[in-house]
Amino acid sequence: MLAQDFFNLQTLREVAQGHAAAEFGPRSTDQLVRQVASLVALGSLRLVRVPRAPETTGRYLRHKPEELTPADFVEETKWLRLQVVDDVTDDPISGLKLSIVLPDGSQKQATTDSSGRIELSSVPPGYAQVNAALDGATLKETLVFEKSGILASKQPAGRSRKRKTPSGKFLARVVEHQVSDGQTLEGIAEQYGLTVDDIARFNWDTTDPDEIQRHLYVDVGCTAKDESGKFVFTRDDEPGLLYIPRPLAMSGLAVEQSHILRVRKPARSAAFLFSV
Repeated sequence: MLAQDFFNLQTLREVAQGHAAAEFGPRSTDQLVRQVASLVALGSLRLVRVPRAPETTGRYLRHKPEELTPADFVEETKWLRLQVVDDVTDDPISGLKLSIVLPDGSQKQATTDSSGRIELSSVPPGYAQVNAALDGATLKETLVFEKSGILASKQPAGRSRKRKTPSGKFLARVVEHQVSDGQTLEGIAEQYGLTVDDIARFNWDTTDPDEIQRHLYVDVGCTAKDESGKFVFTRDDEPGLLYIPRPLAMSGLAVEQSHILRVRKPARSAAFLFSV
């Protein structure tokens, strides 16, 4: 019943966030209600009914309180800022598309500008989440998420660098899988909940069986073959790496704060073939 009133709900959020159990704050009203109920059950929080203030005559007020209209319940809105930069050079990453889930559950699609920033206004109070889709992603076009933090209000002027700023259309977490004896491409795909085509498309931008075999030889360093003539993995493969894309879903981003996301290009290794 308390959560049905906007102002009571805001008070409950502030109370819950003051306890260690609410490290990142509740994401929904249902989660908040369950959290407050747990605090009450544990004795960490008590609800007290305050009696009505008496009149100067000593009697309690008996007049009907003034009714509030919907216009009196205008929800306060806030802002949210993000910046994506290269983890090595601190250079901004522009043109990166992100999906931002706002505290009220709505989503906004946004793209980083020339300074690597996304600025949103009229954001409900609470915590946001950043998602990045992987549909059609390839290793060449993907930036790897490294870490996040709070952006300082004043940043030092950037130094001129000769290094080219990395670019990419996709942002993800990338697992570097080291192959070993007995593993197969099908087995590795199943391990990560993917298909062989998913892994091949991400690593080499192809699903053609002959091209996959060529990349296993050139990029993974496979040398052993099975009875059918296809390459198989061994622990002696050099570099013996497959890159596995994992979707990015980063929650707990408080509004009215500027957040920084640090990214990098995948450190891709490749076998070198020499001929005489």
